[in-house]
Amino acid sequence: MKNLFLTISLCLVGNILYPQWEYRAIDSMKQKWGDWNEPEWLRYFGLDAGDVDHDGLLDIVSGRYIYHQPKQEPANPWKRTVLDDNVDGIFILDVDGDPYADIVAQALPNMYWYEAVNRKGTRYVRQKIAEVPATSHINSQGFEKAQIIPGGKQELLIAGNGNVYLISIPENPVEMAWPTQLIGPNTSDEGIGVGDIDGDGDLDIACGRRPDGEEEPKILVWFENEGQFDTPWKDHYVAQTKHPIDRVKIGDLNGDGKVEIIVAEERYPGLEPDSNVLWFTRNNSDDAWITSTLTTQYSSNNLDVLDMDSDGDLDILTAEHKGEQLEVQLWLNDGNATFTKTVLDTGKENHLGAKAFDMDSDGDLDIIGAAWDNYRWVHYWKNRSKHEEADSLITQYQGKDHYVITTKAVTYYYDIAGGGFSRMLDKYGNDWIAFKQISSDYPQGAAGTFRGIPNMVYQGDDNGAGHPGFDQCTSWFEDGKLYSESVSKKWKWRWTFYDDHAQLEVLTTDPERNYWFLYEGTPGGKFKPNSYYFGSPTEGPVSKAPDFFKGEAQFQSLAWAYVGVKDLDVTFYMAHSTDTPKKGLISYLGNSEAGIQSKDGMTVFGFGRGETTNPLFNDIETFIIGFYPKAIRDQAEHHRFSEFLTTTLTKK
Repeated sequence: MKNLFLTISLCLVGNILYPQWEYRAIDSMKQKWGDWNEPEWLRYFGLDAGDVDHDGLLDIVSGRYIYHQPKQEPANPWKRTVLDDNVDGIFILDVDGDPYADIVAQALPNMYWYEAVNRKGTRYVRQKIAEVPATSHINSQGFEKAQIIPGGKQELLIAGNGNVYLISIPENPVEMAWPTQLIGPNTSDEGIGVGDIDGDGDLDIACGRRPDGEEEPKILVWFENEGQFDTPWKDHYVAQTKHPIDRVKIGDLNGDGKVEIIVAEERYPGLEPDSNVLWFTRNNSDDAWITSTLTTQYSSNNLDVLDMDSDGDLDILTAEHKGEQLEVQLWLNDGNATFTKTVLDTGKENHLGAKAFDMDSDGDLDIIGAAWDNYRWVHYWKNRSKHEEADSLITQYQGKDHYVITTKAVTYYYDIAGGGFSRMLDKYGNDWIAFKQISSDYPQGAAGTFRGIPNMVYQGDDNGAGHPGFDQCTSWFEDGKLYSESVSKKWKWRWTFYDDHAQLEVLTTDPERNYWFLYEGTPGGKFKPNSYYFGSPTEGPVSKAPDFFKGEAQFQSLAWAYVGVKDLDVTFYMAHSTDTPKKGLISYLGNSEAGIQSKDGMTVFGFGRGETTNPLFNDIETFIIGFYPKAIRDQAEHHRFSEFLTTTLTKK
């Protein structure tokens, strides 16, 4: 799901993008394979990114090293974990569905699975999972993870001694063997492209093949996935290249619905700028392929193909492994496979790198790389294209400084000193919170000062932290996310904004005090309980109006809840991302002793609130608020909402 912080215009001049790339050296002291094992000259090939410590930021594996991205980067350094064995880490992925990080590494002919034994991903146990023939460089330079077999976990592709092997993750990866099958015979040890080449809905592969009597792969072939995984796949000739095929990617460059095969050539020793980056397009009339040249330059052992500028077409990212400038290059696509070159950096050598990931979860793609000649270096280019100084987002509301965050479906007003939302406007402009600086007496405050989200901290020195109107916090934007910390620094949380919802992650809590998560506001912009409906995992939609003032509040184990207005086609929801929900409440509070018949008031919906006004949470938790784009008027729509919410929680 697309992560939206704000709508920010990028600077475009003659189709060239200037997104303010900032370089970080993640490591300049990395050692090589040959420092522990023969051959002495051998470096590591692996480079991948994934969240090993579950903090919302991507970390890096390269060789036997894991690099942990700090929460406040670059002020804090990246910490490094060294695996106990001399292996080449090539994949970060979820192997067994538990909350501990998994890494797959090679030390051919052996393949290993490393599983973390702590949530920080700093200690691991090793299990051998497969055998793949060693290459002339011991380890492989061709490896990808992809959903080759429908359903289940991704499969692992790896090139070993001139063949491509498919490794499947079994249902029980600890007790069961990991099936390993030769699917691409007579190829090379270099890059593997993955994509639907024949348009039949499954993923095929493409790679280089060595001509008879030659040692280097100069024939491009693709292998057809026909749904059989116990025998080699049928191969198809594409073209012959001038120089060895190194990196291979597959993607639709011209938007015609058919994919191209993109190739970067290698040159060794690479003293001349005669290496090509090419793409091959299938001829409409027959099985022949048309060759197009993107550039000819020094050896380009780096390639990624993806939408770098978020304009809906695929761009090409590459970098020089040899040469005088060692350019990192972004080739922007106009949608018709006409490319414009932008040099993002120079002087930093890459090998099997220049890979794009959203490292900081701010909605744009960053770049990582690792070197061969200058093997001690691991690179990170941070993309600042979605960054904007927070000061420009500040406005006044109810006499307080607020950040205003606008997404496709919602406009949020966030009290900077309060650490909570005071307004939440739907696409029609209805304010579902409507905080106001009026009486704080009970129940009169239900018409103003009681309102807000998430209203976390109740009583104690930090009373009101997370509640608009209380000056108990400092708040700031960092990498597209909104952080708040209590003045005492005992509490800290982070908001991430998406198209139609926002996610709160509690990062630090006071071990001496519990908290809750509450929505107190005005569904549809007005207090009209008799026109509301609500729902929860146990029932819905429900039209009755439980009166908080009269003791009718509903308390139940609550994983999610929604509330809507009968004549409005949007529904507000809140969810607690947990397998063991605590007690929560659903009710309406009027601003007078008339209860829900009062002229004004608010909802009181929340998680972790007990019947004696006692907070129940004392640990790190995650919550979501958002708008479902429909009214929930019957049980069928209630079930559809439940399915929608499951998908939202899965993609967050």
